[in-house]
Amino acid sequence: MPVYNLEFSEFAPSGWSSCVLGQYTPSGAVIPERSAPVIIYRELDEIQDLKGCVVSVGNFDGVHRGHARLLDVLCQTAQKLGVPSLVVTFHPHPAFLLSPDRAPPPLTWLDRKLTLLSHAGVDRTLVYPTNQQLLEMSPEQFFQEILVTRLKARAIVEGADFRFGKDRAGDISLLKLMCSRQGIDCHVVPPVLFNEEPVSSSRIRQCLLDGKLRDATAMLGRPFRTVGRVVRGAGRGSHLGFPTANLNDVPTLLPREGIYAGIVPLQGRLYPAAISLGGNPTFEECQRKFEVYILDFTGNLYGHLLEVEFIEYLREIRRYESVDALIAQMNDDVSQVRTIFERYVAQAKSDRAA
Repeated sequence: MPVYNLEFSEFAPSGWSSCVLGQYTPSGAVIPERSAPVIIYRELDEIQDLKGCVVSVGNFDGVHRGHARLLDVLCQTAQKLGVPSLVVTFHPHPAFLLSPDRAPPPLTWLDRKLTLLSHAGVDRTLVYPTNQQLLEMSPEQFFQEILVTRLKARAIVEGADFRFGKDRAGDISLLKLMCSRQGIDCHVVPPVLFNEEPVSSSRIRQCLLDGKLRDATAMLGRPFRTVGRVVRGAGRGSHLGFPTANLNDVPTLLPREGIYAGIVPLQGRLYPAAISLGGNPTFEECQRKFEVYILDFTGNLYGHLLEVEFIEYLREIRRYESVDALIAQMNDDVSQVRTIFERYVAQAKSDRAA
């Protein structure tokens, strides 16, 4: 089976800039605003007017480069057949019901996933509520009752490792057989490789946990982004001259502890940000915190949701012998963040003008 073997140079910096300053597509290009709104279904019963579609089923966690290739085939196939493209994704991830203690933390929260699917060109998305009835469906039931009867699939697009039905009993071979019996086209999309291994959500999670931000960015095709609610902290950052937004209720995985350069999209602008993930050993604080110092911003963000993108890992968190030494290091961090941000935005503008 052929594969798409992509090197890091194909993802950055153009792949990053298109996501921050424009709309992300599978090719990493900037596309215009959609002429028609994306249709999002929260229940299967909301689908009433569908007379056919090209469908892909999956969790699409992270909407990474492998997903992007699949979505590209999905949208092209739908366009050729003259029907909408439709993604069926699940919320919550089935693993949270089957094995809540072992369920992987998601790479994207639901609204972000829907935005990325829209940017990839998907016409409609069904957010299928994960429940016991769904988990008990056999592969044959899911195919016939959902894909054929309810969605009226004209074609189905999946990856080679696709599994479906109770206990993941259905595989791509079974899907192809079922499709052939129903006269439905079945497109199997080859994997996208990075460092000679298939791009996957689990690989990206592990890279983030291992501090391999560059590799995670490459496989995502854009910087890792998360979100959290701004809460009141101890106020120590303000006393040191670096007031931070303290984030709680983060719905995604967080990268390895450390200091990062990042970007915060806020009030129609992009701001450079110094991100701290971890404790504060200089003040004998071990509790892990998620703090963001937004450069050049003044304002009250308490209670607001704040999105944060991780651009570059700067250093590990360490203990300093004095507060003055810590402040000196923080000044150096901020200087690096500003330089990285300016380089990043300049490259993004250059990419858009090309």
